[in-house]
Amino acid sequence: MIPKNRLTRRDFIRTTAGAAAAARAVMLEPASFAASGSRVPPSDTVRFGMVGIGMQGNGLLRTSIQLPGVECVAACDLYDGRHTLAKEIVGKPILTTRRYQELLENKEIDCIVAALPDHWHKQMVVDACNAGKDIYCEKPMTHHVSEGFEMIAAEKKNNRIVQIGSQRRSSIVYAKAKELVEQGAIGELYLVEGTMGRNDPCGAWEYPPPPDLSPGNLDWDTWLGTAPKREFDPIRFARWRAYQDYGEGIPGDLYVHLLTGIHYIKGVTAPPERALAAGGQIRWKDHGRDVPDTLTTLFEYPGFRAMIRVTLNTEAPEATRFMGTGGVIEINYNTVTVLAQDEQEHNPCYYTASYPAKMRADYVAQWEADHAPKPPGAQSIIPSKSFSTPAGYNEDREHLWNFFQSVRTRRPSVEDATFGNHTAIACHMANHSYFKKTIAVWDAAGKQIKG
Repeated sequence: MIPKNRLTRRDFIRTTAGAAAAARAVMLEPASFAASGSRVPPSDTVRFGMVGIGMQGNGLLRTSIQLPGVECVAACDLYDGRHTLAKEIVGKPILTTRRYQELLENKEIDCIVAALPDHWHKQMVVDACNAGKDIYCEKPMTHHVSEGFEMIAAEKKNNRIVQIGSQRRSSIVYAKAKELVEQGAIGELYLVEGTMGRNDPCGAWEYPPPPDLSPGNLDWDTWLGTAPKREFDPIRFARWRAYQDYGEGIPGDLYVHLLTGIHYIKGVTAPPERALAAGGQIRWKDHGRDVPDTLTTLFEYPGFRAMIRVTLNTEAPEATRFMGTGGVIEINYNTVTVLAQDEQEHNPCYYTASYPAKMRADYVAQWEADHAPKPPGAQSIIPSKSFSTPAGYNEDREHLWNFFQSVRTRRPSVEDATFGNHTAIACHMANHSYFKKTIAVWDAAGKQIKG
């Protein structure tokens, strides 16, 4: 018997050829011309209002105003310090206010870009649609399951463009991976793994509140919105992701990215059927946070399973692996790699160690005869390939560009409320399973999660 760990000549040829192919990465081409500098006629300029200029919002604002034919004319935040920040970013005088309703009433504004705590998403989207404004809303789409269906109804009733801000829906890396899966590059796909890890206070949402934050420069009562009333707390304001009153913890912040990519690549058109989660609040217990810092969830979809693992306690590279009968497609940030497998034996099966010596020798001899190496030039090499984005590629920019193009042309959103809702429900199912210590089951007819 040939030992399992022995590298045969045939294995060597396959392995080195695959590694060489993987080393020659093919450069992907962006789908849009957002970075081309193309001029847009003033009549086609899209004018937007920015709601929420916090950690994510300030980045969306900076990126949006660099796109051709896009202009910010007003900004809203409940913290006055961010009014100053908005004007600094835009570089010219613009209207700033604490009341987002002023932006919805402004006839010069075509659409809204919103980056708010999750418990404000539903109201912002519904109000924008009812006011006749298109809206880009950050992920996850909802704070509670029922909210998603209200948002979809408002989108459809008012014929509005709603785009959820989970940028991988616009990524050329994920588009390439989708193409490869659909081409059968890895055969039949049965399992997906998504993993990532952080290991620092900021990564665990220990954000430092603005030093000057006070009830005088922050409308605290409005910020609380539908959440339980409590005394002014700058920690909760800055670290809202760590509290169930305002966010969804790991699923709402990080699962949503991994799941968006999986749903897009696999063409998922419904929430998962079941979810089973386990984890714990092991390390980060500051200021009464009430969400886990480590969470692993197994999702069941028709025809495949997805296992998502995220920790805030150990730095680990992010990766999504699509595992099929013909190999693996792995996504690492801006690169997608096909690690192909030929589904064949490359050594006599080790089960033959249980044969008597003569029987084993005869089997191995016949196996070697049946699997003799092909002549040079006739080797059947399984190719492995790698595809990468060009320097300077930015999926946030691509996603925002897609939104503004939808506003301009009325073409469908690449990530509408229905798509966003499926992803958000999967996140809610993970939390339901964890907090209730049960298997979360999606009841499509009742539009609810059951234990």
